[in-house]
Parts: sequence; C-alpha cells; structure tokens
Amino acid sequence: MIDNSASMRGSLGAVRRAALGFFQNAVRPGDRAAVITFNRFPNLAVELTGNVRSLGSGLAGLVPEGETALWDSVMYGLYYLAGERGQRALLILSDGRDEASTFSFDDTLDYARRAGVTLYTIALGRDAARGPLRTLAEETGGRFFSIDDADDLDEVYATVQRELRSQYLIAYQSSNTEDLTTFRRVVLEVDRPGVTVKTLAGYYPSRRR
Repeated sequence: MIDNSASMRGSLGAVRRAALGFFQNAVRPGDRAAVITFNRFPNLAVELTGNVRSLGSGLAGLVPEGETALWDSVMYGLYYLAGERGQRALLILSDGRDEASTFSFDDTLDYARRAGVTLYTIALGRDAARGPLRTLAEETGGRFFSIDDADDLDEVYATVQRELRSQYLIAYQSSNTEDLTTFRRVVLEVDRPGVTVKTLAGYYPSRRR
C-alpha cells in the first residue's frame, strides 16, 4: 500500500523504484502480491498476481494528489485480503497523518486485530503518523519502520522480505473458559539467549453458541 497524496510529490520516484525491487526479489513461484495506492480514497491499482511485470505497471502511473485517508485505506487493504488463504501481510507506506477518513484509528486497530493479517508499517518523514502506525504493526505481529528518506526503502523492504521467509505457525488451546468476547492478550516467550520473537498481541475469542 503506497500513499500517493500530494505530500508525496518529491518521494514517489524513489518509492516506485524500491517497490519494484521488492516485487522482483520477494515474489516467488506460488506467491502473489497486489498494489494499492491511496490518497483521499484507496485504489486497487493491481489485483493479486504473481506477475511482476503487471505489478510494475501498477507503479508506473502514480500521481501525487489529494489528502490522506489513511485509516479508510488500511481498512480497505485488510478487507481485500480477508478471503485469502495462507500467509498474508500488508505493507503500508505513508508520509502523513490521516486527513479524510470515515473510520477512526480505533476502528482500524480493532479490525486489524481480528483480520489475521500481519502489518508492516513505514512512516516516511517527520509528519507521518508514527505512533498509530507503530501500534498497528506491533499489535499484528509485524514491524514498524521510521525513515527520513525514501532512498532508505531498499533496506526496509529487504528486512520485510527476510521476515516473511522466516515465520512459524504456532497454535494452542486456551484454558480460559469464560464466555467473553473481549480482547485477550498473548505473550510468547523463548528461553534461547539473543532471540527476539514477535507475534500478534492477542485475539478476540469466538462467541459460544
């Protein structure tokens, strides 16, 4: 997901180049990716595909204009991935704060917690919504990046690619039998020195019938 609001005018060239490099390096047989751009509204520029050339074409015509509807756009991206199976991740790049959304940040966080999609968020520049973007990443098991220059995106995308290729699926049966639907925190600990583990922050239990 790429912010192409008016404030991105000086950065879109480097953003296109870095995103194309990410697709070329990260999309392997069996993988699919999409391009979603957003300013006042989200736009599905390229549907999920494994064709890197098609993904690149979706990056070619980006025009910086309009305000930033950040939370509406994140909601759109999460909803778009809702019916997809397998490992799902959403990479969100923005240089601004929300200016035009119908949904609030709290709405977006609640839905992100329920969606089962890992969010990697990138705040570009001093005006980006660092705090909320960090929270979205941490609550969904992803990672937050803060950069001052779009030329630093290559390193960010390389880190995201490594993490996407080094994930494990762990499941457990909760012993909490209370019939509640409030958010439940999850803490995953390891006893190996020097190892850092990230996971989703918790879940909403299904309502009993």
